[in-house]
Amino acid sequence: MAGPSDRGGTAVVVLAAGGIGGYLYWNHNRLTEASGECATSYGKAVKARKKLTEYLESDALKAAISVKGSEVRDAETVAVLASTVKTAEQAKTDIPGCPSGNLKGIRAAAARLDRAAAAYAKTMDEVRGKADAVNASKLDKTVADATKILNDSKGRVEDDKVRAALEHAIRSRDGKAISDAVKAVNDSIKAKSDADAKAAAEKEAQAAGNTAQAPDNGSPYTGDTTGGHTGYTGGGYTQSQGGGYTYTPQQPAGNGGGYTPAPQPAPQPTPQPPQGNNGGGSGGDDGYEDMCFVYPTDGSPSYQVPCS
Repeated sequence: MAGPSDRGGTAVVVLAAGGIGGYLYWNHNRLTEASGECATSYGKAVKARKKLTEYLESDALKAAISVKGSEVRDAETVAVLASTVKTAEQAKTDIPGCPSGNLKGIRAAAARLDRAAAAYAKTMDEVRGKADAVNASKLDKTVADATKILNDSKGRVEDDKVRAALEHAIRSRDGKAISDAVKAVNDSIKAKSDADAKAAAEKEAQAAGNTAQAPDNGSPYTGDTTGGHTGYTGGGYTQSQGGGYTYTPQQPAGNGGGYTPAPQPAPQPTPQPPQGNNGGGSGGDDGYEDMCFVYPTDGSPSYQVPCS
């Protein structure tokens, strides 16, 4: 039978065993809790990196990166975006997992994962912000250019409604609406320009036709335009009292148009035979009758008639 001292020793052993077990249980819970927290941090980091990767590969960012400095009001925004995107691409590193069995190591890993998740989120915000700056600068230039077109197109469009639509789009700062309205204004300007050019050409052609049909009242030539000849009357040779012949030039029948032919050499007179048996003649004492040449105006051969 055990004495009092034996029972006391047994109680101490039991208490010691209970203390060790409680500590182990408590320590296990702490490891489990820390591991859970580390897993949560790991999940956040992975999710943040995924969102950054997706945004870097998005069409929205690609569109912003493709914008040229000449297309924005502030070209510096384009350069800053390019630099930010390059840095973000380098930030996509591998994410380490959580360790096990070491409470201190687990907590340190969880802290690193939390910082990584925050860094990914911050990087994505920076890239998005720089892309938004590029887009805003591009819209500023679009609005400025559209405003200039609106002012310059006054009185130059075929339909003024397109200018009203452009003005409304500018106020709304809707890039797509502004682009469509600008195209409509430019098309209307071209239509009016083409119509004005056509009207001017038709007017010029009509003026040229009127000038060609107008009579020429300034010509100094008033003669006959048929190119014919004027007729001739009388003329020929007449015998003088001395027995010789005198040539009388043909005279024009009128003072009309046409032209007067150059004088032709005078033909030699043809001696006429004496009239009567006694060598006398009714034309004079020399026995010759006075004869004259007649030149018809119709162009037929000349013939002789007694001069009277």
